[in-house]
Amino acid sequence: MKRISALIVLLVAGCTALSAQPRALGGRIGMTGFDVSYLHTVGKKNFIETDLSLDFGYAGSGAPGFKATGIYNFVVARPAWTDKGSWALYTGPGLSLGYVQDKVVYKSGNLRYHPNDYGFMLSLAVQAGLEYTFWFPLQIAVDLRPQFGMHINDGISRRIDNYTDRIDYKGKAGYYNNGWFGFVPTVSVRYRF
Repeated sequence: MKRISALIVLLVAGCTALSAQPRALGGRIGMTGFDVSYLHTVGKKNFIETDLSLDFGYAGSGAPGFKATGIYNFVVARPAWTDKGSWALYTGPGLSLGYVQDKVVYKSGNLRYHPNDYGFMLSLAVQAGLEYTFWFPLQIAVDLRPQFGMHINDGISRRIDNYTDRIDYKGKAGYYNNGWFGFVPTVSVRYRF
């Protein structure tokens, strides 16, 4: 009975400590997609960011896909640029996975095909950004999040020569090309609570 009581006390204390940490919920939009974004402060200044994304497809082609990303951000500086509110410079590593469209390269003799195809992606993400938290519960941020990883598609069927010939491509694992668009700045707006 003492162990059960101790376990219940530890769980309640842990939940209370987690709920006391500042959090933020909002949206993040950029060239690669729209994210529902959640931040949870860890310790005194670092935070975990988790995003569920509607991916816009390779180079913004409009073919939707889905991603989930988790980033552990280290706050490296808190400049005092304004009297009200607070600034933070942050950076951190993370992981992203999803089902998205990306460019796939196939070679057939001297010919190269570059079709866009859906597939599973897994990548390492690196984020660096600047955020401003107002004196009321609103936070805005600008960040860069390139991703380096792989894209695995399940194969493509394509017709050529006036739709008479058919070329079937097998599934292929390749580089996740769309991850480079993370170098384009992304804007976030979140409600802080």
